[in-house]
Amino acid sequence: MVSTGAVRALALADFRERRRRPGYLAVLLGTLALGLLAAPVGDSRWQVFQVSDHLGRYTSGYVGTVTALGGAVWLSLAGFGITRGTVARDEHTGVGQVLAATPLSRPAYLAGKFLSNLLVLGSMLLALAGTALAVQLLKGDSDDVDVVRLLLPYALITLPLLAAVAGCAVLFDTVPGLRDGPGMLVWSAVWLTGVLGAQASRGYDLLGMRLITASIRRTIAAGGYPADTVEFGVGLTADNRVRGTFDWPGLAPGESGGLLGHAVLTAAVAVALALAGAVWFHRFDRAASRARRPVRRPTRPSGPADPPGSHGAPASGPAAPGPAAFALDPAGLTPARMVPSRSGGTLLAATAGELRVLVQGRRLWWAGTIGLALIAAFTRPDVPTHAVLPFAVLWPVLLWSRMGHRADGGSVGELLAACPAPARRLLAVLLAGIALALTVAAVPIARLLAAGQLRAVAAALAGVLLVPSLALLCGTVTCGPRLFQSLYPMLWYGMINHLAGLDFLGVDPDRGPTPAAVAATAAVLALGALALEAIRESTR
Repeated sequence: MVSTGAVRALALADFRERRRRPGYLAVLLGTLALGLLAAPVGDSRWQVFQVSDHLGRYTSGYVGTVTALGGAVWLSLAGFGITRGTVARDEHTGVGQVLAATPLSRPAYLAGKFLSNLLVLGSMLLALAGTALAVQLLKGDSDDVDVVRLLLPYALITLPLLAAVAGCAVLFDTVPGLRDGPGMLVWSAVWLTGVLGAQASRGYDLLGMRLITASIRRTIAAGGYPADTVEFGVGLTADNRVRGTFDWPGLAPGESGGLLGHAVLTAAVAVALALAGAVWFHRFDRAASRARRPVRRPTRPSGPADPPGSHGAPASGPAAPGPAAFALDPAGLTPARMVPSRSGGTLLAATAGELRVLVQGRRLWWAGTIGLALIAAFTRPDVPTHAVLPFAVLWPVLLWSRMGHRADGGSVGELLAACPAPARRLLAVLLAGIALALTVAAVPIARLLAAGQLRAVAAALAGVLLVPSLALLCGTVTCGPRLFQSLYPMLWYGMINHLAGLDFLGVDPDRGPTPAAVAATAAVLALGALALEAIRESTR
């Protein structure tokens, strides 16, 4: 029987290892930036928690609530991206085989991974709570610090939700088909449904919005404003309207009984989800993982040199141990080819090779879906719009997430490190990503060009440059695909919701950034990736 001390030691060791990864730092910085956006110190039109045309004074309860809600939305997606993949990492590094030789059971191992995920997300939540306290003191609306009302939304809303995220990350790591990129796409759909459903008037109140909005309405009504017309929302938006203010002290412990019940239920579901992975987890037994796959044995074609009756099969009798002999026939070698010395030809060949690497392994249905979308964009009878373009630039997210980090897997990094011109290699990766983006967006852009919508064409081309540049930077910084897989769905979600600062495709040309600004951002991201790779090469 394994003691809880072993589970705790596994969780702490895994947490200490993961907090040193670049992805942890990137998400942590994003969490702190979100805290400043949710409760800005200066005058800002950006909001995370919207209350019609009203703005709350920065009391402990108000600042704690808006930052906790923002953290719940952000960390439930970005946090999932950095917490999943730990089981596969243990198997790849050999740690799993070491643990398999110990008495650690499958539920105990998964419980340790669940606690490790919760420590990763909880540490970011603690940093966000500290940011909320600093914002209240810097803003100066209220010097009365109420620690209970400040931390109550974190304890009853955000922390249970992040526990569910930690449990789902463990479950996705064990279920076949959800361990890699497709799992991130499935979770993005779950996240989008949960964020929208949490703001509905019916269903499970995941974010406690009903209790919070009812309390705020009572405060607004007490100030003489018509509270029935007040609308609420959670999400990053920009609002230039002149707002009234309300002094809401926050949720009191006495009125949080409903949130406490939801928190307990969500935490119980989180533990159940994590332990449910034991059904698929094979405890790093490679024989069990290969049991369902047929074993293919190589055969040698028969020839004149084969013994009579063998027909390429091994002869009867005891076989000699050891590997088969390797014979090199010079007559069967391919003649040597001279590689062109021109840099342009070399870059073009490298780009073509990187493009083949990006698209390899994709199933026929994936390409068929892209083909149907392009056909729909080409045959649609009405005026050309961006209706298909946002979908077209979302579908290859798993391909773009391969950019900038494949050289850090296995022994490929050592091989490429011996090759000259690392910047040229990364440039080839960028050009391959841009070529992929142009391929999936070709028909919508052609329709816009045929309709004479030149500004829309420029905006679409700028967006085509931005997405691969962002993928390249994310892959170069974190040496993995998960940061881009987490950030890009949020960027895409903001674009289709007409957030002016995030409309990189020009869906709303009257409010979005100019194509020149988007293209300049893409250039900065690409140059940042190239500079980071140059620094790494100089330190090797």
